[in-house]
Amino acid sequence: MAEKRWTPEQQNAISARGGTVLVSAAAGSGKTAVLVERVVGLLLDEDHPVDADRLLVMTFSNAAALEMKQRIMARVSDMLAVHPDDEQLLRQQLLLGRAQIGTVHSFCISLIRENFQLLGISPNLRVADEKELEILRRDCASGTVERFHSERGAAFAELVELLSSGRDDSRLFSTLFSLYDFVRAHPFYRSWLDEKLGYYSPSVRVADSIWGQAILSYTAEAFDYAIQLTRQALGIITTDEAMAAAYLDAFSHDLLQLEQAAAIAARRDWDGVCEKLAAFTFDKLRPLKGDSPQKGSVQGLRRAVKGIVDGLSKGQFCATAAEFAEDIAFLKPMVEMLFDLVKEFDDDFTRQKLQRNLMDFSDMEQYAIALLVRTVGAGYAKTPLAENISALYDEVLVDEFQDTNEAQEIIFRAVSRDETNLFMVGDVKQSIYRFRQAMPELFLEKKKRYAPFDGAHFPARITLGKNFRSAPEVIGGINFFFRLLMSEKIGELDYTDEEALVPGAVFPPGVQEGVSLELLDVGEYAGERDKSAVEAGYVAERIAGLLEAGTLVSDGGGLRKVRPGDICILMRSPSGKAQSYFDALTKLGVPVWSEPKSGYLTTKEIAPVISLLRVIDNPLLDIDLAAVMMSALFGFTADEMAALRLAKRRGPLYPALAARAGEGDLHCVAFLETLARLRQFAAGATADQVIRKIYELTDYLGKVQVMRLGETRRANLLLLVQYACDYHASGYKGLPGFVRFLDQLLERKSDLAPAASLSEQADVVRIMSIHRSKGLEFPVVFLCDSAKRFNKEDLYGNTLLHSRLGFACVRRDFELMKQFTTVPMQALRLEIERSSLSEELRVLYVALTRAKERLYITGTVTKAEEKLAGYCAPLEADGRLSPYQVRAASSYLDWLLMAAVHHQDLLPALAEIGVDVQTAPDESQLNLRIVPVLDDPDQEAKADEAGQAAPDPRLLTLLKERIAYRYPFEAQTRIPTKMAVSQISKGEMAKAYRFARRPAFLSASGLTGAQMGNALHKFMQFADYAAAAKDAPAEIERMVENGYLTRQEADAVDAGKLNRFFSGTLAGRIFTAEKVYRELRFLAEVGEETLGDYTGLFDGDSRTAIQGVADCVFIEGGQAVIVDYKSDYVKEPQELIDRYYGQLDLYRRVLGESLGMPVKECVLYSFALGREIRLDFKKQGVDSEEIL
Repeated sequence: MAEKRWTPEQQNAISARGGTVLVSAAAGSGKTAVLVERVVGLLLDEDHPVDADRLLVMTFSNAAALEMKQRIMARVSDMLAVHPDDEQLLRQQLLLGRAQIGTVHSFCISLIRENFQLLGISPNLRVADEKELEILRRDCASGTVERFHSERGAAFAELVELLSSGRDDSRLFSTLFSLYDFVRAHPFYRSWLDEKLGYYSPSVRVADSIWGQAILSYTAEAFDYAIQLTRQALGIITTDEAMAAAYLDAFSHDLLQLEQAAAIAARRDWDGVCEKLAAFTFDKLRPLKGDSPQKGSVQGLRRAVKGIVDGLSKGQFCATAAEFAEDIAFLKPMVEMLFDLVKEFDDDFTRQKLQRNLMDFSDMEQYAIALLVRTVGAGYAKTPLAENISALYDEVLVDEFQDTNEAQEIIFRAVSRDETNLFMVGDVKQSIYRFRQAMPELFLEKKKRYAPFDGAHFPARITLGKNFRSAPEVIGGINFFFRLLMSEKIGELDYTDEEALVPGAVFPPGVQEGVSLELLDVGEYAGERDKSAVEAGYVAERIAGLLEAGTLVSDGGGLRKVRPGDICILMRSPSGKAQSYFDALTKLGVPVWSEPKSGYLTTKEIAPVISLLRVIDNPLLDIDLAAVMMSALFGFTADEMAALRLAKRRGPLYPALAARAGEGDLHCVAFLETLARLRQFAAGATADQVIRKIYELTDYLGKVQVMRLGETRRANLLLLVQYACDYHASGYKGLPGFVRFLDQLLERKSDLAPAASLSEQADVVRIMSIHRSKGLEFPVVFLCDSAKRFNKEDLYGNTLLHSRLGFACVRRDFELMKQFTTVPMQALRLEIERSSLSEELRVLYVALTRAKERLYITGTVTKAEEKLAGYCAPLEADGRLSPYQVRAASSYLDWLLMAAVHHQDLLPALAEIGVDVQTAPDESQLNLRIVPVLDDPDQEAKADEAGQAAPDPRLLTLLKERIAYRYPFEAQTRIPTKMAVSQISKGEMAKAYRFARRPAFLSASGLTGAQMGNALHKFMQFADYAAAAKDAPAEIERMVENGYLTRQEADAVDAGKLNRFFSGTLAGRIFTAEKVYRELRFLAEVGEETLGDYTGLFDGDSRTAIQGVADCVFIEGGQAVIVDYKSDYVKEPQELIDRYYGQLDLYRRVLGESLGMPVKECVLYSFALGREIRLDFKKQGVDSEEIL
């Protein structure tokens, strides 16, 4: 076997002796091989060999630990094959069986079981099942909360009111669990709570508080960027004489105000900044003579500056110094009580776990810490036990150190010899587990503090920068993106030459395509579901094309044709979208595998079994009974179910089923017999036994096996049996308890893990999440769905947590029923957003570094050329993008495009659209491809036609007879006691039946068109119009923050359409109106005189109540103007007139009487057309001059 050649940096990491070392190992740098070789080197060191059982090697997964041990043993075996009589090798081979190579938690378990008496706990503790623990935790928390209600009375009720949603205590429990889980990642978590409570000191000025300092730091960054943008605009203005005459004064005044505000912020004058922001004015621009190609760019820069100023005014500086002091005085007792609740819950939960001999993963860490260290003042000292353990190990090696939390790091330090024999390996650029409480800042602190390795001074750092995975073309593109994007402010470290990847692998020439950025320019009205389907279809065609063309990839120094197994599709979150790619590839005949989806409990095969378990317990549950009967378990058809209801129209379904069986229906008889047997069996059986009996009596396993993905479905059903066994083994008994357990999971939107697919290792295209791909590599990678917006839902909760800044929550005025944000909330929001975006940037790094030879990045955009032009901001002095600009991104595609526009390869494309941009010096190649996608908003997706069984002729005849019957006084039955205006439109009542809402099974993962329209109407109902007119996106965010809109709804509201409305004449009239009503509800009694034109249902005496809601009514000159907002997609105004003429006419007639004044005008405002349409009720139509 040829001797492996190590780079100098790798060799240093292998052979360094004499002190603590931190190895920063870039993606593809051979980290694991180096770690294995270091261990072998220690075992066989010529001067000071270390026995295998005197090494402590800790990893963060069992699989990694097993791989590490196997590699070390294989390496020693290989050496023994060459030197079979080497006594040291033979000795180490024997000792390797006793070597401590495992996870940090396996080390903790061993430590606890060997020293349980010091903790005063049982030696028989076992690791609790996650779902078992969830039930116990919920029960325990309920008891703690109930006790606080009893003991703390009104004070606790006020805390509950502050934290709850108003409907129940669910948000209180959510806050309690989040805070508990969060603090337990810290070594001395009760001290952490005490320290953070101390931040709520009434004597601390806002500017001196930890939160004020964070906000002022951000403010300086924001003002610097705003000044930079304004200077860029002035640079353009001064080169154009006409533009200078129109814009120079206004922009110069902007710059002066920004510089003054920045100076005030630099002096840490909090109220001064508040006052300056309140007084900040943007002078109106004079009309520009002629047309300048730079006009749009200049105005776009000013809009960005306005957004910065408005964001600071409404966001970070939400309170004056006096208001801050008032907030702190109000919140301190609330926070103190919440922290007391956490401490008591911790006591109760720990006691309950110990009574059941249970522990969880955080218990392992906390018990280990209690054994190894004790607090001394503000610090800690090692216990005698820790000193003894430290003497057992000559070196402590830690893999994936970037994913360590503070509690784990203390354990590492405690078992080391005063931190002189630690060897830590990781890559902070791949730290992507903050949701598991990973703290990359621990790695970064050491990286900054340790000196570069020189062999003599310790602690030291070694950087492994050579990448042996990817082709130079791929590496060049990755380095280009991250040099511009990643900084200490966003990304938590500067992507310098030390961090940049260095090509280390040799590839055959001419086959590597490198990085391709492929934009699908979709129509303006394409919904999320449409975009996903378009992108999936495009990617499937690209992959099929690569396979059909016989595209070459490298293989062992040679070349071969690409295979499906060489290709991977990565997405940030495949849930809800992977199926589109799976189907698109399958349609083209490309074999494909997708990681198991969540939603195990709601899968097609599992949901009917859960329903049947409920029915066994209670047959009168109609929905579950119907679901069971029509599932593959029993196979009832729609005709048969209709026959049941025809036989017995009222009452529960079960008696109808019994009646039908009594009439001799064999299918119903067989079903009832099976159900009776199951109910009788369940009386004395465990849940797993009942499920097995279901499978036996119905042959359900065989039935699902013939379905698509049959093997996986069968595995899921068998897994349900195992889950039921685990439930029974945990000490819980009976079928009803297991059903309640499953229902609780569904209620909390929790889940169980599905069965693993058996085809992942086959020669198939893989679809997986970026997180799952970590550690893997593929010749061809498609990063898809890159336009997916970052999930920022957590930023807009009522409570926030941060390791450094502590805890923050909103404030509520219980008398006025108002909710206010607070300075601590704004500070934590900033820092959590920064940390979240930094992690997203690292996730993007992981995704891009999976590719060996070809990297395709796809995403959907609207108006691609305009989008590219919008990213052309100046670079910083160090050649990077402004961290503020990077922070403003909402997707991976935003980041990639804001960097890509500075690439020299895009200069020709940008020049064609009149954009001049500064390029970043770089020799990499970047391929840009813009693919226009036909937009046809009138075309709706059609469902696949499924084969239908022939209807039962007898039932069909009976149904026709029943349907043909007409009640003699049918017209009167159609007159309801109350009607909505929207129901009455040109005979609509007589001709159509409307579902009250869209059936749940028809809902897509995104919003429907109606839901998007509702989101827009909610905005128009609750928005601050003055604020929206200044900055619509900021007002949208405020409404999300205050709970008026969900994030999904906010994403559906088009700020551009809002800007068009608020800049129009109709909005101007609303602003100057004498009175404005929004969502004005009315109720009036009417008859034929009002409704006769719209329906023939009424005779002379019939009356009904009519109700409706007008979107907006404003009073102008003592007369009413009715405004109806419409989000319908239309091409011409007449479509809206035809559709809503009758509705507005009824509004006019009824509202005039309700308001006691004439209605002088009715206006439709079309957001799709961006114009208002005045209706003329003397003629059904509209003149061209009335369309504005």
